[in-house]
Amino acid sequence: MKKSALVIAGLALLSTNAFASKARLAALGGNDGAANLYVSDKANVFRNAATINTHKNFVVTEWGDNVNADSSTAPRAEGGFFKDAGSLAYGLYLGNDGENDTTRTTNYMAQDNALDLFLGGDAGMQWGARLHYASGKDDTGTVKKKNSAYGVGLGMVMGAAEGYANIDISDKSEGGAAAGDEWNQKPSFTIGGSYDWSGYTFFGEFSNGKVEEKVGTTTTSTKNTDIRVGAGRIWEINPTARVLADASFVYTQEKTTTKDKFMGLPVTFGFEADATSWLTLRGSVGQYVLLNNRKNGTVKSSQANSTTVNGGATLNFGKLAVDGLVGTTDGTGANGKKGVLSTSNLLTRVGVTYNF
Repeated sequence: MKKSALVIAGLALLSTNAFASKARLAALGGNDGAANLYVSDKANVFRNAATINTHKNFVVTEWGDNVNADSSTAPRAEGGFFKDAGSLAYGLYLGNDGENDTTRTTNYMAQDNALDLFLGGDAGMQWGARLHYASGKDDTGTVKKKNSAYGVGLGMVMGAAEGYANIDISDKSEGGAAAGDEWNQKPSFTIGGSYDWSGYTFFGEFSNGKVEEKVGTTTTSTKNTDIRVGAGRIWEINPTARVLADASFVYTQEKTTTKDKFMGLPVTFGFEADATSWLTLRGSVGQYVLLNNRKNGTVKSSQANSTTVNGGATLNFGKLAVDGLVGTTDGTGANGKKGVLSTSNLLTRVGVTYNF
């Protein structure tokens, strides 16, 4: 939500350990910022599979109806459960979208009926693994379409250090505007890690990917590189209030027939406070400072109006929690940017969690 009035209402969990939704991380700046790299949340199990050893024994459902990539204004339905089994922990998750679905045009079939299986354990070092599979087809139209995708995630946590690797082995869509069209993601990966020191979390993440698209007799390729390094900290003001801040260096490059490069230094400040035993409010503000440079071919520019404000709340009913972003949106759920609270659309991204 851009430059929106931050008015937050809702009911919340009694402890931050119970939070488990994408909405919470988004409200704390996790979409464009770095909150998801140092804020503890059950939703981080897709980043580091080893965190299943800490975050388990719950069922989560993320509401939405978007077909392609998941976003705060157009969420995709997904959900799963995570449970311990002696010294092990396991989980099953349905509907997780592929990270590169944003580059796939609507002519192609997106990942469908996705399944993720998790397994973790603690043998002095916490470890975790994730297997991803998706498959779907559509023969009802003039052009027959299908998609298949495979991936794996590995992670570890040892004391103050953690590391992870997430690999997209294959993601292929056949049949676009014409029967012979193909969209094919080559093996791509994200590796990262963090270390806690003197109250700060220092983190780094590197992603590399390649997509090839064949339309008729023409094949084009897109290569992506993303780097983020930085540090964040959470201050416990008192048992019911927390303030966070982070700063990081971001470098992205997309190469097609030309190169589109961006370097930035985003800074985010946020808060999360239990107003009462049943009400938690959270919000954040972020902006690129000092460094905000884009070069597309020979054209140079900066990202205009980079200040972003987010807010969220959680509703708690015993062990059942409803989490969401604040609804400063229009009737369709898209960000209206009007600076007002839409009371008919209060929580625009909803996740429901049951802890057991």
